[in-house]
Amino acid sequence: MEAGGDFVKDNKDNTRCFALLNELDDSTPPRLKLLIPSLFLAVAMLVVYTAGVCTLLETALSAAFGMVVWGILTQQEVRDSINWEIYVTIAGAFGIGRAMVNSGVAGGVATGLASVGTALGIGSAGTFAMIYLATFLISNVVTNNAAAALIFPIAIEVATQAEVDPIQMSYCVMLSASASFMSPFGYQTNLMVYGPGGYKYVDFLKFGFPMQVILWLFTVAILAVDGTFANLAVIWLVSFAFLAVVSFGRWRWELRRLREQGAIEE
Repeated sequence: MEAGGDFVKDNKDNTRCFALLNELDDSTPPRLKLLIPSLFLAVAMLVVYTAGVCTLLETALSAAFGMVVWGILTQQEVRDSINWEIYVTIAGAFGIGRAMVNSGVAGGVATGLASVGTALGIGSAGTFAMIYLATFLISNVVTNNAAAALIFPIAIEVATQAEVDPIQMSYCVMLSASASFMSPFGYQTNLMVYGPGGYKYVDFLKFGFPMQVILWLFTVAILAVDGTFANLAVIWLVSFAFLAVVSFGRWRWELRRLREQGAIEE
């Protein structure tokens, strides 16, 4: 465990529990005295953007600049915080997406998905369901950023053909691209727990598949339903109930697994 100097000083009487192995030259313990200034900048950014004074890009850049000026972040930390791999992946995916549009592949796939969605006979819900299905299948193989960039031109073409609101279709792509529950390779956090947690690929399928189906159904229902407050309130309440049931079941399953492995006692 990495901790700051105050931790060692405060626990000097607990020598049986903690031992200082070595000091880290590049250690960056939390600077809690800068918590209030960072919260102030974050809230100010949201308030200014919500008031319509500036665009989100302008307010975010100003807040980031303020973080450096205030000493909350160093210039090197700012440079290190940029994940260049994500930008390269998204850029490559946009290139592939444009190639799919220019070659006619996107149009062909869009026509097929729109036809299937129409054949379901449930209106716009069928269209959203097909796009969601295609996107989450891709996102469980590649990163969610790449999946969204690849499917976006197809989704917009489907929205045009099916006369669906492109904004709602964008929400569908956004939500489905982040639904990487069924594979350890779909998202970074899945891989983080895959090895240390002793999980198997089938574990992600066991728990990820029902979660995927639930999120699929409710996402499509929310996007396709009449957007009145009463209808949305009912959907959100039912969604919360499902989430509570699934979370409780997941906790019970994990508890039983740990007991079987002997990690915890009865």
